[in-house]
Amino acid sequence: MVLKYPPFNACSGILNAARNAPPLKHGAKGEAVSIVQGALLDLGIKLPKTVAKLALPDGIFGMETVGAVVAFQARKDVGLKQDGVVGQNTIAALDAKMAGKAPPVVKPPAVRPPPMTAHYQLGTADPVLSHDLGSGKWKSKPATLSHKALKAAIIRILPDAYVVIGDDATKHMAHYLGNSGKALTIDLEDMIDDVPSAKERYEAEVSQAKTFVETLQPGSHQITSRQAQGGYNEKEENWNWFFAIGGYSSWGKGTATVAVNAGVRSYALDFQYKFFDRYNWDKGKEVTIFKIRITDEFMGEFHRQGIAQEYDCVGTISRRFSWSQGQHIPKQQLYDRGGGRG
Repeated sequence: MVLKYPPFNACSGILNAARNAPPLKHGAKGEAVSIVQGALLDLGIKLPKTVAKLALPDGIFGMETVGAVVAFQARKDVGLKQDGVVGQNTIAALDAKMAGKAPPVVKPPAVRPPPMTAHYQLGTADPVLSHDLGSGKWKSKPATLSHKALKAAIIRILPDAYVVIGDDATKHMAHYLGNSGKALTIDLEDMIDDVPSAKERYEAEVSQAKTFVETLQPGSHQITSRQAQGGYNEKEENWNWFFAIGGYSSWGKGTATVAVNAGVRSYALDFQYKFFDRYNWDKGKEVTIFKIRITDEFMGEFHRQGIAQEYDCVGTISRRFSWSQGQHIPKQQLYDRGGGRG
């Protein structure tokens, strides 16, 4: 059976119940029960004892839940055997009701920044930045208890999620579910160390800045990128950074000093490598963490329901480079963390 309601499709216990392997019934406990309880509540069936303590489903299939299931099965537009068991037919009916409560929100495809040729200019302003449309307006839809129950289930597994998706991906997901919307400073140094394409993007930005500095007259100059360039951490490169960031924008700026001694030019550049991304899940991105299948579909729905919030990811690496006419910037200067970290 293919389930259409994302919180149901995300939970292995509900998928098993949809095959009667086994169904959910009196005495069952856990995330599958709490998500079903949330759906019953969202459909207007009362469960006062179930939500009394935390204002969320408690995940315990007691007699109150049995009665709520019977009440759902007895509805004229459902017409199922009133046994209080959530098996194949009851899951199918619940899934149809929940999937039909509102038309699905079609998320625009993720837009990766197109490749660009970097051009530097004199000045200090950052380039104009853009990001994909994300999941839409925060808190633009009413929150459902089934989605709240699913969020609570994910939060319970997050402390151990790093073994599946990595430390940074877990940290970023926790910040999203924390619902503050505050910007998060990423570990940009580690991303560049861990992801080959991110290292290439960083080295290319330094090279472009170097080329521009070598066109300047003797003296001190403020330089900045004309435009940001796009990068993407592919899953094949590094799972952690694929789920933590995915696509991003980066650019450079700094203070360049050009000197001439005995006809030979020397250069110094106090450089900042800048990073920006908007945390949202790209279309088609998903991962299974223990028994929960996390998808872009319901992660975006969390944002629209106001129970999680997309946020800006930012980062800066600071370095001081020095070289003479005709020389390359030494690799040691590129990766010496003593040269500054942000």
